[in-house]
Amino acid sequence: MPTFNAYFKKEIIESIRQYKYLILAIGIILFAMLDPIMLKMLPLMLKNKIPGDISALIKINFSTAIQNYIKDLSQISFLIVILTLMGILSDEISSHKLLFPYSKGLNPAAMVASKILHYSIVLIIFIFLGFSINYYYADTLFKDNTIPFSKIMFSATLISLFYIYTVILLTFLSSLFKKSIVAAVALLIINFAASALMNIEKLSVYIPNKLIALASTFNTSDIIKPLISTLMLSIVFYIISIIRMNKIEM
Repeated sequence: MPTFNAYFKKEIIESIRQYKYLILAIGIILFAMLDPIMLKMLPLMLKNKIPGDISALIKINFSTAIQNYIKDLSQISFLIVILTLMGILSDEISSHKLLFPYSKGLNPAAMVASKILHYSIVLIIFIFLGFSINYYYADTLFKDNTIPFSKIMFSATLISLFYIYTVILLTFLSSLFKKSIVAAVALLIINFAASALMNIEKLSVYIPNKLIALASTFNTSDIIKPLISTLMLSIVFYIISIIRMNKIEM
């Protein structure tokens, strides 16, 4: 417990000092406000460039604004989060910051758990805040095809679970490589491969990226299989990360 508390406080202090909270907040929440506004302005921006009735060509409503935000969360925000957290373990390994703590009996399991829990809580807060803001702007600007707030919060839950899985996977990859950018590139390759496998219907239900697809369609059915597979993969990557940090040479 002392190791967990010490590293949890350390992550808070370093996140403030390195502006990580600010970067993550901008990366997640900014699009919640911008997406509905940009979609509302899109017909006006294209009015003089495309002949004909723009409103008939481009159908934008409440659900479109929410889905566009979810798309940004799975692409642009996803990249910002990875680049911000890619050095979660590798930076400490490469800079030999763990040498002294290990000599004093540091508990690697508690250290890894504190880092994962800290950034998971931060991302959950920003994601739910982002969805709430996005709901407000979408509801204000678009009145058609409105979706209940409870369903939007369910989508926020699915996206949060996907991001928690991402933090755990990134922690594992960061324990493997001394250069943080290598861990980030490895995760992007894995995510690209997972997105490609989503085209195989029978396999897609077991891929964590299925959570994003379900969040985007506001569909609560077929949720069990992706939830279980995401949980199992998260546990496996967490355990392997601890094993790796127990064997690492400073």
